[in-house]
Amino acid sequence: MTKLSFFINGVTKVCRIFAVGIASALSMSFEGAFAQCGDKNFDEYGVFLGVGYYNGEINPTAPFYKPKPALGFNLRHVIDYRFAATFQAIWCKLEGSDLDFSSEYQKWRGASFENELVELSVQGEINFLPLVPGDHYRCFSPYIVAGPGIVLGSFVNEGLRFCIPFGVGIKYSPSSSFTLSAEWKYRKLFSDVLDGIYEDKYSLEFGDNAARQKSFLGNDDCYSFIGVVLSFRPNANGPHRCSAY
Repeated sequence: MTKLSFFINGVTKVCRIFAVGIASALSMSFEGAFAQCGDKNFDEYGVFLGVGYYNGEINPTAPFYKPKPALGFNLRHVIDYRFAATFQAIWCKLEGSDLDFSSEYQKWRGASFENELVELSVQGEINFLPLVPGDHYRCFSPYIVAGPGIVLGSFVNEGLRFCIPFGVGIKYSPSSSFTLSAEWKYRKLFSDVLDGIYEDKYSLEFGDNAARQKSFLGNDDCYSFIGVVLSFRPNANGPHRCSAY
């Protein structure tokens, strides 16, 4: 109940932060209505739909292990045809169990976990090709993305944790009104308690080969999201696309 209460309170705080961020972005956009008009500079509001999965002591390497639904919101500020900055908020539930693996050590240990998390991040995006919405020849581009983030979840009892999202994606913008992105982002989490396995909880009586199953300082847990982002530009109509509308 303590973890659940902490998580509920945390989600409330995250929602407030997200609301303040959106309000601030809109306020700045309105203030710059006449200063930032142009074809290259505009904002997009989007929804992320995908799945998340975990890597750590229970699942050291396997991709797409126990994928769970992930839901998020995007606020992307397009700087020009090559660069953009994105604020992203994502919710997901992650889980894992030793019993899913063939390792005798893991079967003996029998550890398992189920945690929810909310992540807030600011990420920079770089398009490999110039992306011009609605242009038949320049409406597609692969891109890379990275930036800092904070994580709040039912596994965090002592405060926020930091993470670094980074990954790759593909953007397709066939009209001046929306962009469809498919992306895969890996999260380096600065915490080793996502799976509930602490450094001194288990012994090495199964030999040196079991060492990778023990939680070591500096070998933090990780998680990934893969999915699609559908973004809309409310200011797409008219001769100019402005950052404020």
